[in-house]
Amino acid sequence: MAATDKVDIVDDKKAKKEKKEKKDKSEKKDKSDKKDKKRSDDGGIRKEKKDKKKDKAKQEKLARALDAHLQADAAAQAEKSLVAATVDADVSIADADPEDIIKPAEELVPFALPLADEKTHKKIYKLIKKGAKLKSIHRGVKECEKAIKKCPVKTAAQATDGPVPGLVIIAADISPMDVIMHFPILCEEHGVPYLYVKSRADLGVAACTKRATSVVMLKPEGKKPNNNNNDKKKDEDKDDDVEMTRDEYLAAWKELVSTAEKEWKTQVQPWVKGTHPLQVAAREEARRAALG
Repeated sequence: MAATDKVDIVDDKKAKKEKKEKKDKSEKKDKSDKKDKKRSDDGGIRKEKKDKKKDKAKQEKLARALDAHLQADAAAQAEKSLVAATVDADVSIADADPEDIIKPAEELVPFALPLADEKTHKKIYKLIKKGAKLKSIHRGVKECEKAIKKCPVKTAAQATDGPVPGLVIIAADISPMDVIMHFPILCEEHGVPYLYVKSRADLGVAACTKRATSVVMLKPEGKKPNNNNNDKKKDEDKDDDVEMTRDEYLAAWKELVSTAEKEWKTQVQPWVKGTHPLQVAAREEARRAALG
């Protein structure tokens, strides 16, 4: 029994010794691994934190580049859309009626001469209403422009005498003013008297239109009524009333033409001759400035 016990004790010591040696080896291995890891970190072989920062910086840079690219594409697309819309608008404006692009202005156009007074305003609107019933008027910029151009050009021989082809009434509260700016010159070239009124809306109401009107041309004569044999007996009384109204219209038209010619001589002619008080004062001021 004593020999067996000794053998067991020796085996236990050997086992403990082997276990301790294994433990020491594993600890040494762990220590060596830690040292190697530390050396690799110090040597720049493995830097996880710095690599993560670099990756994050790259991602942010890519995100900024992508955002800038998308914004540039959006701006280019918006510019193309704006150009296309502008071209479409220009085409539509060129094809549209000038009356559709006119807006009421807060003030009268600066070249609204000769401008009718309040009493003449009432006569003008009354005459336009009669002319609309007798179909003796042209409405709108395009229609009036065509009618004026059909009139013969005024010559030196017709400066004082000659028949008047019509009377043009122009609204002065127009924006943009370029739409009606050419009418005074056009009227003077063709010997057509003209007057300005203050309200485009009132002019449209007088002309019996559903919208405001910028220009109206009053002709001395309207469309002649039909004189067929079948309609003579039925419309005999009606024709008499129309003729009476037509005579009244022509008399009022001649009176208004005379008023327009007088107002032109009073309001416009001094500017043409350079004798308007404002022109004289400007010349005098310029002369004094040159001397002094």
